[in-house]
Amino acid sequence: MSLFDNIIGAAATALGGDAQQGTALQLVMQLVEKSGGIDGLLQTLQQNGLDAVLQSWIGSGSNAAVSGAQLESALGSQLLGEAAAKVGVSGSEAGNLLAQYLPQIIDQITPNGQAGDVAGVDLGSIGGALLKNLFK
Repeated sequence: MSLFDNIIGAAATALGGDAQQGTALQLVMQLVEKSGGIDGLLQTLQQNGLDAVLQSWIGSGSNAAVSGAQLESALGSQLLGEAAAKVGVSGSEAGNLLAQYLPQIIDQITPNGQAGDVAGVDLGSIGGALLKNLFK
């Protein structure tokens, strides 16, 4: 794990999140980085069968549930496996963590209910926004 990942995990825990939340946040940050940005991650989910689910996370209504297996399928075993290895969890554990936290994270980084809100957002901005809003 990188120093940035360690800082994110420690900050999440310090703000009242548990180790699982910190790991989920680190996992999302890895996926964003490996997808070429948040837009890339959203496109991957959208193009691989989770468009309606993703729209519920972005929109202002309630977030649709998703399973770890659905996320594993949409992200692909290589992308998810690489991100999971970076944070020290298995691919299936990563899928389950994402199923629990990714809807909330996407919801937090799209506060106006628009996917375009994330265009050009960098990892530092995402991390800051998530730390500020996710673990209130």
